[in-house]
Amino acid sequence: MIPVYTQINQPDLHLLVCHDRFNRRIRVDELEGNLQAGLSYLSSQTPAWAEKVIVKARPDQVGYLAAQGWVQEAEIPCYFNGGPMYFMVDYPLADRSCSDQTEEERNIVQTILRLKRNPVRPVGQNIKRSTARDAEKLASLYDAVFAIYPTPLGDPSYIRKTMGQGTVYVHVEEEGKILSAASAEVNRKFANAELTDCATLDSEQGKGYMALLLARLEEILMPEAIACLYTICRAQSFGMNKVFYNLGYDFGGCLVNNCNIYTGLENMNVWHKRIN
Repeated sequence: MIPVYTQINQPDLHLLVCHDRFNRRIRVDELEGNLQAGLSYLSSQTPAWAEKVIVKARPDQVGYLAAQGWVQEAEIPCYFNGGPMYFMVDYPLADRSCSDQTEEERNIVQTILRLKRNPVRPVGQNIKRSTARDAEKLASLYDAVFAIYPTPLGDPSYIRKTMGQGTVYVHVEEEGKILSAASAEVNRKFANAELTDCATLDSEQGKGYMALLLARLEEILMPEAIACLYTICRAQSFGMNKVFYNLGYDFGGCLVNNCNIYTGLENMNVWHKRIN
């Protein structure tokens, strides 16, 4: 189920809203202008299936949203052309704001943050930048790794579409089979990129592919006018959180019951890194 985007342009209000029915949430990627009008629009247009509403807020919007009962769950200090962004959330379904995994996942982060960073360097000639011709093999990988995923990566046409929109994929391939892959969703308007879609076959776990793939994505993005890299990864995954820590990312908070992935609704950790 592909998210649907709605753009609102009025004299005193601009909104870009993602209606994400699969994950039962609304995400406001852009909110500019009259905040009262913006919240009024969201209140009137939020469908019954939406259990969580997220606003990517600028610093001067946080106080107003907090006064209206919105809560900050995470932040990325370099998201808006090098400036900060705050994930402000509201829960039409109060139960979704609660998770019994929070303490365990907080311990995972605290354990990782006490470790010495182990720098990663992109080596290995088997790392390839994916093309549209690889879409079927990428889709097979994602189907094999994830029973549940927030976006339809098991559909090759979706992968080709995202490539056409500027998403960069890289992968490790052996004898015509993709073993591990990751991507970067580039937002040129705000000079940032989200590193995401990280997947490795169970049989290939522990070989260090993901760290090398992500480091390769950074190499590709470094010459671009990108100020900020970030990721939103499974809070339960010690390995993925550790990979981003070793790559020099800083912890930005946890998004509670953020999306359907792997087992169902899961908490997701935010990591970020300034690169230019």
